[in-house]
Amino acid sequence: MRDAENEISHYVEFDYLIVNDDFGRALAELTTIISARRHSMTIQKDAQASLLRTLLA
Repeated sequence: MRDAENEISHYVEFDYLIVNDDFGRALAELTTIISARRHSMTIQKDAQASLLRTLLA
């Protein structure tokens, strides 16, 4: 329990907080976060650079 308390005390250091009291809901929340991250501008601007150049030409 001491380890769990220590880990929980660091929650403010993270960007997201998922409480795993309902596994299905926690999984859905995690899936949503992963999907949003994959579509972030940081990742997509490089992945879609060629397409964007074509569309903006």
